[in-house]
Amino acid sequence: MAIPSITRENVLAFRQRATYLHRRLPPGRLVEAAFAGLQDSAPRSAVLALYARVMDVSPSAWKDPGLVQVWGPRGAVYVVPAQDVSVFTLGRFPRNPVLGAAVKAAAERAKRAFRARQADPHHIVSDRKVGVNFRDLRIASMTGAVRIEWDGATTSWRIVEPPPEAPEPARLELARRFLRSVGPSTPGEFAWWSGGWAGSFGESTRGELSDAQGTFLSLKKELAEVEFEGRKGWVLRTDRSRLERAEPVQTVRMLPAGDPFLASPDRAFLVPQIRFRSELWPKSVWPGALLVNGELVGAWRRQLGRVTVRAWRPLGADVKEAVEEEVSGIPIESARKEVRWSTGDAPL
Repeated sequence: MAIPSITRENVLAFRQRATYLHRRLPPGRLVEAAFAGLQDSAPRSAVLALYARVMDVSPSAWKDPGLVQVWGPRGAVYVVPAQDVSVFTLGRFPRNPVLGAAVKAAAERAKRAFRARQADPHHIVSDRKVGVNFRDLRIASMTGAVRIEWDGATTSWRIVEPPPEAPEPARLELARRFLRSVGPSTPGEFAWWSGGWAGSFGESTRGELSDAQGTFLSLKKELAEVEFEGRKGWVLRTDRSRLERAEPVQTVRMLPAGDPFLASPDRAFLVPQIRFRSELWPKSVWPGALLVNGELVGAWRRQLGRVTVRAWRPLGADVKEAVEEEVSGIPIESARKEVRWSTGDAPL
């Protein structure tokens, strides 16, 4: 059977629809919008990602009972559905038995530190004195026993009962979430997206790639191979027809740094122009991205209620009006919200 050839427009439109950027979900559908996990970098990216997908999002949406915070892919703070904690924790548990033992050892150190705090709550117990630090906690999070709360300034943590599920089903489901949100893709790209643990063990990323390849192999019957932009990738078989027929929907969205639509290593595919790509993913703090009709067309930064936008191409009055409307509804505590258009060529 010939491998179907997919256009770039198909792929972008598929991702736009798959990540709920084509039409906002009704109020309260936060868990559905967070199906692929929401990176929660400053300032409250998860809330801004929810706002791009759901109606009537409040500044405290990240505290919704249906959501929890964990250290997720690439060691970043993530907001994920509470019912799917095992997917984003056990789903990253390494298959290598030596590394798996190291994860469990880090979890035991975290438990001892937590028990020490509970035993004498009036005495400040140093995490380092009981052999645990944030590196250990990030590693231990792959057992599903660590919950965190990052309020934008400090990170608190606690120990809970780990999920009863086995790691392997969680690994497969994590890959499905990845392909559903940013497919078609490859094992190497999935290794980047779901990884970040190899460096914690002083290991190369070969282990992460090996795990990703093993996961794709286990999902072989569920995957379909497609060709796009001169390269091959895989998509969930159930999504192939939607991918082939996908057409962009006319919407304007302000995506925060780390948004699921941006959470893919195929950045040259998302933003073909090098200078714009380097502006969206600089070595320092990342800006947000302006999405117009499924295409990334600019970058933006926010300082309190002022949002500065730099478009990479001329925008029509209707698009600028839509940007103004998006900014006016951003769920942040600010007495005044306004848009400032940057007209210079320098990156934001």
